Amino acid sequence: MIDRIRFTASARNQLITLKRKTGIEHYNVLCRHALCLSLANLNVLVEEEYNFHNGLEIDWRTLTGGNEALYLNLVLFRATRDGIDLDEQNIKSYLTRHLHRGIA
Repeated sequence: MIDRIRFTASARNQLITLKRKTGIEHYNVLCRHALCLSLANLNVLVEEEYNFHNGLEIDWRTLTGGNEALYLNLVLFRATRDGIDLDEQNIKSYLTRHLHRGIA
């Protein structure tokens, strides 16, 4: 279902700053934290259009640290709770919005 996650240039810059300030070496670890923070935030996600030019891509398996099913189920649970249609495109968009919100 999900193979690669794309991030905007702004999110990439925020990850670079977080990496420097926290000492956490890998973007995937920061992204896992960001996803969990956003999923725990009960506020409604804002619809946004993203420009991925000069951004960053991370493989889904790398991002999840080998726990793809766990993170996908967390996203699907929250999407269901938020009334999101669970087709593949909606889930990818929903995941992207959660990651960007968590990074911000």
